Amino acid sequence: MPTETNVLNLILDLGIVAKIVIFILLVFSTATWATIAERWRYFRRAQDQSRRFLNLFRTQNDFEKVHESASQWPDSPVANVFRTVYEKHRDAFSDQSVSTGSRVTHQDLVESVYRELDQASHVELAKFEQRLPLLATAGSVCPFLGLFGTVWGVMTAFLDISTRGSTSIVVVAPGIAEALITTIAGLAVAIPAVVSYNYFVQRSRRLGLDLEDLSTTVLNILQLRGRSS
Repeated sequence: MPTETNVLNLILDLGIVAKIVIFILLVFSTATWATIAERWRYFRRAQDQSRRFLNLFRTQNDFEKVHESASQWPDSPVANVFRTVYEKHRDAFSDQSVSTGSRVTHQDLVESVYRELDQASHVELAKFEQRLPLLATAGSVCPFLGLFGTVWGVMTAFLDISTRGSTSIVVVAPGIAEALITTIAGLAVAIPAVVSYNYFVQRSRRLGLDLEDLSTTVLNILQLRGRSS
């Protein structure tokens, strides 16, 4: 308890510049942890729902039934991509996708589905990575804010020495305290931001592989149907 009181007193006794730095870092910290919590919950839902959808997709040959079931998993980027593409290209997924005499070939439909899969995948990846730039910004900016506070605190300590003509601990303590507190605060915000950002980026890459797997499987099935028709 006395230690906590001393630390609180040190923070309250900081100069105006150091307090501004601490306030900015506090804002970054609040936004960072809110983003981490929100993305963590979303990523868990997305991963669980995508796993369930892919299990169904790999065992169900009827695209219509897969599409009907996809609505059960609204937070699954993979299910959303399939649903978007299927609803725009129902004719390509039907057994009789090209009528006799039509100028549109089955290969044309497959290429159109490929482009739609690519576009829908990019949309879902962008949604999946939403708010991650905030973590990257906090991880890169906050250490420099802490460094700024460090330099300012050391400069304050030297100015106090020159003003009072003494190097006693009483004279230099306020400036050194500013330097140490802002450094610790900057690192305390940056480290969780960097770690969580790298983790979420890795999860995003895994999602990209799942989307590629979906696209490859869909296109292969459509190609085989075209050859057999």
